[in-house]
Amino acid sequence: MLHKAKRSILVMFLLLGIIIIFISCKKEEKVAGPRDKVTIGVAQQVLSAPLIIAAEKGYFADEGLDVTIKNYSFGRVCIEAMLTGEVNLATVAQMPIVMNGFKRDDFSVIAAFAYNYDDSKIVVRKDRIRTGSDLKGKKIGTPFGTSAHFFLDIYMNYSNVPKTSAEVVNILAENLPDAMKNGEVDAISSFEPYAYETLKLLQDKTIRLESIELFKEAFTLVGMKDFIKNHPEALKRVLRSIDRGIAFIKKNKRESIGILTRKLKVDDKFLETAWDGYVFDLSLDHSLLIVMEDQARWAIKNKRTDKAEVPNYLAFFYLDAMKSVKSDAVTIIK
Repeated sequence: MLHKAKRSILVMFLLLGIIIIFISCKKEEKVAGPRDKVTIGVAQQVLSAPLIIAAEKGYFADEGLDVTIKNYSFGRVCIEAMLTGEVNLATVAQMPIVMNGFKRDDFSVIAAFAYNYDDSKIVVRKDRIRTGSDLKGKKIGTPFGTSAHFFLDIYMNYSNVPKTSAEVVNILAENLPDAMKNGEVDAISSFEPYAYETLKLLQDKTIRLESIELFKEAFTLVGMKDFIKNHPEALKRVLRSIDRGIAFIKKNKRESIGILTRKLKVDDKFLETAWDGYVFDLSLDHSLLIVMEDQARWAIKNKRTDKAEVPNYLAFFYLDAMKSVKSDAVTIIK
């Protein structure tokens, strides 16, 4: 009996060894060969969380990628960096895609990975403004050609404030807190974390106007068509890495907040209060196309472009990578 027991233990260890070797070989097989080099422009916004987590946790490397992350203050700057050749891929919301789509068609939307109905906010000096209607006759700062700019127009319509009755000025997102502090503007329309930073900087002098959830701000991954054509497998690996980042976020809220707090250099209290408003999910949803067409009509109507017709934004979507990685999340039909 003792001999049989020893033999059983020996067999068990042999099987365990075979399993370990098999797993190791599979892992080596996954990353074998030259790694695809990819440079990604990542907006320093909470909406970029899945990519920030994926890089932090080594998911890109796990997929056999040599990824370089370049940080930019917000999405419009990211896509501009991509269009000038600084990066291969970029994270960006819908509005900068729309505005650049009026001028060129050499880039594509690959996937969406996050959205929020309350990321853009109106922050005001409370000694001058208390409600939306008080925006009339005031000077308002916002980064032109961004989701915050589009949101401001929605908010003014909601508040029955004619666009011509306020002075709207173009200020980079990262400069908005100081613009308020220095008295350059009476109000700002900004996305996070810059809205929160303004409120924190001027705690006793500013308030946030009433929240209106009329706009779904989505963050997407975009790339140049030439890069997409030449690196289809790398794109799939990038998407798998982002999806792993999303899975981590959903299972590890506390650690995710800690990583984002450190990487974005934001107050942890901000993420504690704002976190649940962010939805992280890899998709290519038809609503993305609808919002982009609405924004294009807004841009034409408000003379933000010299074009008179809405571009065919359906042609800007690259579906193959998402169909391969997560086909059930693709509802755009071409």
